Amino acid sequence: MPSPMAPRFLLPILAVLAAVASPAASAPPAPPPTVTVRGTVSHIDPKTGKSDLMSFPSVSVISGSEARVSVAGKPDPKDPKGKPETSMDLVISPTVQPDGMLSISVRVSISHKPEVVDPKDAKRERKRESKAHDGTLVFYSVLAKEGLFSIQDSRSARRWYKLGATVEGWKLEAFDVETNVLTVSQGATHQELHLYKSSIEASASELSTVVTVRPGEIAKVPGVGGLELSVSGIVSATPVAAPVAR
Repeated sequence: MPSPMAPRFLLPILAVLAAVASPAASAPPAPPPTVTVRGTVSHIDPKTGKSDLMSFPSVSVISGSEARVSVAGKPDPKDPKGKPETSMDLVISPTVQPDGMLSISVRVSISHKPEVVDPKDAKRERKRESKAHDGTLVFYSVLAKEGLFSIQDSRSARRWYKLGATVEGWKLEAFDVETNVLTVSQGATHQELHLYKSSIEASASELSTVVTVRPGEIAKVPGVGGLELSVSGIVSATPVAAPVAR
């Protein structure tokens, strides 16, 4: 026959088991780590044709979050207000992977200060354009991934076409990604169309990429037209303080 005192001996054992199990059950999840990202962007100055290097400040971001950074370039010596010739906007989003590797998503956009155009030069440009459009096809831009080509015909009508399409008797045959040359044919005649209003100018000031590196390792990502991004990140266990709501 069990002793009536048995339950008293079970109480300490249950208390010990509860004390051991409760910390693991109630422990809050660890906060996401903080990543400090730094880097530089090299691009071609449209005025001088030389390479210009712009650095962006170190940015501390919680893993999986996004930060936006704006950087002003060198001031224009000819501008009375000293406005910068070039500015840069970045969107940075780092993520620490389970294996310790670091994925960094970066979008770069570089803006150049527009130059004042002489009215005489503008008139000559309009005259040159009118001659270029007289009875010829003009290759304006390309979306290479989508396989679309913007072509303007002799009536100044501009539309998007795919390879194999025919425009005023000219068939779009092939496109060279490296030289950005579109080959068209009419019977036995072949002609190469070069970008007139080059989309390279836009892509040479924009870059979007995701790199996966070890913490502290520098990754270099080449773009188009001399654009290059160098980026690295360092992981810290200390989270960034959240902004205080006002």
